[in-house]
Amino acid sequence: MPPKKPKSGKSSAGSKGKGKKIQSPAARDWELSNQDHPEDIFPMVLTSATQELFDCQADEDVTGESPYKLLEKDDIIQDIKTRAAVSDFSPVKQIVLDYPEDELLLVYDRDFTYGQSFYLVLTPEAKDRILNPPKPETPEVFEKEVVKTPEPKPWISLGSDKEIDEEAFKESREKLLYKFSRVRRKFGVPVCFSDRNTADAKDDYLECASYQDSRFSIKQMQRDCGMQAVPRLQSSSAQTQWKFQKNIFTQYTPRELSVEEKENILQLESLKNFCNSVTPRVLQALQQEGIMNVFFDDWKALGTAADDGDWAGKVSEGLMLYQAFTDQKYTKDKKICSINWHPTIYGVIAVALTEKKEEQLNKSVVRASFILFYTFSDPSNPQLLLECPDDIFAFEFCPSDPNIIVGGCINGQVVLWDISAHVTRLQGTQPGKKVSVNTDACDFHQDLDDNKENKTPIVHYCAVSALESSHKAPITDVQWLPTTFEVTRMGLPVENMYNISAQVVTCSPDCTIMFWDVRVSSLVSHSASERRPIMDQKTPYSVPDTFKHLDRTWKPLFRVSLPKIDTSGEYAPLKFNLEHYTCNEANENGDSSKVIPDYSQLRLPSAKTLKALEDVNTKLYIGTEDGEIIYTDWKLGKDDSGRLQSAKPLHCFSIHHWLVNTVQRSPFFKDIILTAGSWNFAIWKEGVMDGPIILSAISEQVCTVGCWSLSRPAVFFIGKEDGSIEVWNLLEKTNEPVQIHSHVTNAKITCIKPWAASSKQHFLAVTDDIGMVRVFEIPKTLYVPSRSESLNVKKYFELEEDRLKDFLRREELWEKEKEAEELKKRRTEPDKPVISLVENEEVNVKEYNDYLMLEESVLKGMGLWQAPADTQDN
Repeated sequence: MPPKKPKSGKSSAGSKGKGKKIQSPAARDWELSNQDHPEDIFPMVLTSATQELFDCQADEDVTGESPYKLLEKDDIIQDIKTRAAVSDFSPVKQIVLDYPEDELLLVYDRDFTYGQSFYLVLTPEAKDRILNPPKPETPEVFEKEVVKTPEPKPWISLGSDKEIDEEAFKESREKLLYKFSRVRRKFGVPVCFSDRNTADAKDDYLECASYQDSRFSIKQMQRDCGMQAVPRLQSSSAQTQWKFQKNIFTQYTPRELSVEEKENILQLESLKNFCNSVTPRVLQALQQEGIMNVFFDDWKALGTAADDGDWAGKVSEGLMLYQAFTDQKYTKDKKICSINWHPTIYGVIAVALTEKKEEQLNKSVVRASFILFYTFSDPSNPQLLLECPDDIFAFEFCPSDPNIIVGGCINGQVVLWDISAHVTRLQGTQPGKKVSVNTDACDFHQDLDDNKENKTPIVHYCAVSALESSHKAPITDVQWLPTTFEVTRMGLPVENMYNISAQVVTCSPDCTIMFWDVRVSSLVSHSASERRPIMDQKTPYSVPDTFKHLDRTWKPLFRVSLPKIDTSGEYAPLKFNLEHYTCNEANENGDSSKVIPDYSQLRLPSAKTLKALEDVNTKLYIGTEDGEIIYTDWKLGKDDSGRLQSAKPLHCFSIHHWLVNTVQRSPFFKDIILTAGSWNFAIWKEGVMDGPIILSAISEQVCTVGCWSLSRPAVFFIGKEDGSIEVWNLLEKTNEPVQIHSHVTNAKITCIKPWAASSKQHFLAVTDDIGMVRVFEIPKTLYVPSRSESLNVKKYFELEEDRLKDFLRREELWEKEKEAEELKKRRTEPDKPVISLVENEEVNVKEYNDYLMLEESVLKGMGLWQAPADTQDN
């Protein structure tokens, strides 16, 4: 376009003058032709009729971006002849007639640069200048100021490469490769550091004392060093650290609707009606969010419900330390391996102590072994001591009578205690009760002088099993059979006539599980008169007569061995768990009116008089010291020769790497079992023989113990070797714990035991490897179950079971496909030539002769070759 000129101060529409008449269109156009504009253009006004006739309607046919329109010369002349003076082109009639070319250029002037909306180009030169404007010339100064990126050129050596090679860093020797390894059995073994005198050690070392280097006192003036250009590196990392490889997929391209589908959805009446109905509510919600936080948890702000007056408004999401127990006299250099809450007395907890491994190897003085009873009222001093023939690994309170306690020793013997005479002492320590304890009536061990100072009663054991009939290794787990049934010498479940727990099950790494009966057998009752003088002898301390008939003569009812399924040998059990049988109505009503006699009066009934129970599950889960979880039946069967023998386990799974420390059944689902060991834990469902339905990822710290919550089906606790506790909730997160309480203790956690003191107070007892007992108060969020939590957890276990079956089905299908591909590959590959024995021998002889020739040449080169004296035999 031609350069813009300044607008005229007057126009036909805005010109004013005194005594001036209205002008005709021709006179107005003539006046416009005399305005300030280039001589080769003519501004003009085109009516709508003219625009429609020549297809040059403003903002339709011609626009600001495309303002040019070529008009035929003949069409303009015809319009002038037809409409005469009415035609908009009549003022330029002569110019059009004299125009040398056939097309004239009409330009749409939207900005009214020359006063009108159009102007006609009168010369061909001006038309060419407007349609083909010349390119602006770039000044030379601008070209010089432009900074161009230098292009890379090949390097030409001028002799400096020799100096660069001399200054460059090069490795002059091979890198040394060191490999450090440790035997598998030492994984997880605690490390003990101690001071050592270098003079007494054989592998003494020389101390290198520090001294001042004189070289640093000289000021460095000049230094010759080489520099080498290296590409800039960037190191980046992600937060995710994969413990193990697995196949995953990610959808990185979103699935979107097509344009037609979007338009159809936007035109739906239902969508419009929905938006109209929802918009007021959304606006109201946004206004409320601006005024107050609508997501504020009012229930948490209240702290507790209206009837929870004991909490006094305390709100906590994690475990809170409630009490700690310690006693330097009895717990020094010992660890706690078993812990149990008293079933009926509030705030009483019993712990069993054992010597540490290094103490067991280095001990020269035999120390007494005890089970300590602590109470909330006096955490520093134990209230009761149970004397043991040896250190106790596991013990349990009798479910029928809490005064009866059974324990398993480190030497394989089973021990029984009766604390009936000391219940008043334990009850007197409860809050609100004051019971005077007569120390003269308590049982004291006369050989212990320390007992006289603190006045702590020591209870001697009532009975201990015969050493030759006991386990040959430490007893690692002991459990009472429930009151609903008992077993015969064949392992068959029968009805319990007295409805009292009278049988005990123990296991040991000596590859056996033993069943024991605490009642008097028929042989003992007949020979009681012969053994009475021995039993009536006076002892320096009083011992209850509850289990006199078992002392030193107690033998197991029957033994269950655990032969391996595929190979020879036996499994070494550490923990076991059996299903608690719930009796039916007939069994409950049968002996409901009978009075339960004392244990000393119970007699072992004959198996012929008892009714067999068909619905008792005689199978149990066992965790071994090699990390295996086996599922076996304790019933004994007869072989071809008529001898009783144990059946092989039904299934065996190597899930944990070593030392299974937990096999616990859920208190809400009798077929759900939690196992823990090494660096992971697993959840099993009885009846699913394909593996665990839930298996945790490998953790950095060893899982030392695990236990279920007593009130929430979805919650369980895992103790770690570093002294931390993980709280898991299967309804919130399944891949990580919901809470991690780090550094609960500075030592390895050995036992975890929950206890429901009341409906408003739940505790968690935690013991460690240095003899400390810590009791934590469980927050309300971890013991109050959510609505229908049990049903939701059951559905979750069913989904995990279906997932496991689907995974195994797919894995089996993949194996079949893989075998089919390998078979197809073998068929397509050509057969390898078969080498006969003669040919193979010839090849070996040739290689041996070549080796002898090489050896001879090497020895001759070194001057060490001596020809053999006699080569006839070679």
